[in-house]
Amino acid sequence: MKGFATGLITGALIGAAAGILADPIKDKQHAKMCRKKREMFKSMGEIIDDVLDMF
Repeated sequence: MKGFATGLITGALIGAAAGILADPIKDKQHAKMCRKKREMFKSMGEIIDDVLDMF
């Protein structure tokens, strides 16, 4: 079981590194994703706040 978990983690790390090398994210795209992420969490917070206000 220990060897399986080690292999799984190693494979995930190698796959992530290969994915980053194959398709690097440009700074402009990274900034756009960060803005979208902030907007998403803000809207989720507003929805949760509204739901809590109902009770």
